[in-house]
Amino acid sequence: MDNLSGPLSPVPVPERLAGLGGLPASAAGRHERLTITDVELFRVCPPLQPGILPAAAAADFDVIPKYIVRVHTDAGLIGVGETHRMAGGLDAEPVARLHQAAEQLRGRNVLDFNLSRLELPVATDQGAFETAFYDIVGQAVGWPVWRLLGGRAQGRIPVHYWAGKGLTPEELRALAERAAALGFAGVKMKRFNPLPQALEIFASVSPRLRITIDLMGHYAGEFLPVVRQLEAIGNVMAIEDPPPGVDALEAYRQLRQQTSIPLAMHLYINREGVRGMVQAISAQACSVFNLGAGSMAEFVARAYLAGEAGMAVWHGSAHELGVLDAAMLHACAAAPSCTWPSDILSHQRVHNLLTAPIEIRDSLATVPEGPGLGVELDLDAVHRYAVDH
Repeated sequence: MDNLSGPLSPVPVPERLAGLGGLPASAAGRHERLTITDVELFRVCPPLQPGILPAAAAADFDVIPKYIVRVHTDAGLIGVGETHRMAGGLDAEPVARLHQAAEQLRGRNVLDFNLSRLELPVATDQGAFETAFYDIVGQAVGWPVWRLLGGRAQGRIPVHYWAGKGLTPEELRALAERAAALGFAGVKMKRFNPLPQALEIFASVSPRLRITIDLMGHYAGEFLPVVRQLEAIGNVMAIEDPPPGVDALEAYRQLRQQTSIPLAMHLYINREGVRGMVQAISAQACSVFNLGAGSMAEFVARAYLAGEAGMAVWHGSAHELGVLDAAMLHACAAAPSCTWPSDILSHQRVHNLLTAPIEIRDSLATVPEGPGLGVELDLDAVHRYAVDH
């Protein structure tokens, strides 16, 4: 753990921050006291549960650490955030920039930032501080983050289980059985060769499991004959980023016309952003978007864009921990078009670093209701899964 200013003495929560009389005593008002006094950084890496990735494979993303961020304010409110994975060791440039940003944020008022277009003093993982700032503001006014993002369109978010690439048939069957036993309606799976065998395994475990296949822009060999086999098996919900080149919108459009299976796009729009969404919509290149990059505000805005075109979205992820999963749930809740199963996956870690797990029942994740993110960081677990590499 890196504490940038040493141990903090407790800061009493003021009796009233004044201004918004109908809100809680901790609400920000005329004389806001949301000045950042300290930023704590915790380097952590809770492992994945066995069976999510192939046992025989080399170490993968599951051993790359993240940082948990705790932003303290002079109002006594603390916001939590979570970075994306940060490889390269303690002396890596991204880690250095994170520390620099944390140092330079002290003395700044959270309410001086535009959370929809967050500009930090140092270029770093903006999402971690965006999440922490939304958490603080939400606590200050007594609102959950989804209300700050425009209001709740849905209180429970569809989610599916997840399978890593390269699992053996036996491992894939065990994972499918686990997903069905846990009540998931489907699985998002990474590449598997041959694909028809994977889909037949899922179908034999439970014909109700719907499978999203993420091909990550690659498949060895001619793909259309494989699509015909997948259509015959009948349990594919969507094919994400199929083999055509990442920017081959015409190839996507042709493939979409040739199959009854919906095509999802992720890689291209991650690179091109809103412009890529507009171009993909105009080209009729796909049926649904995986919006897996950008801030919470950007996700909601892009989801509305898709909705105006009559298209649904889901929230992608990079196998987050509980803090970032909670932030994603708030964004999904504020997006009416987010109706496809999102990648809320912190339950696949041995611990998600929250005091209570995110509730998932019948393949639906419940959006937190409390002020801010509505979740509590488990500091004992944070220290337990801290790493120094």
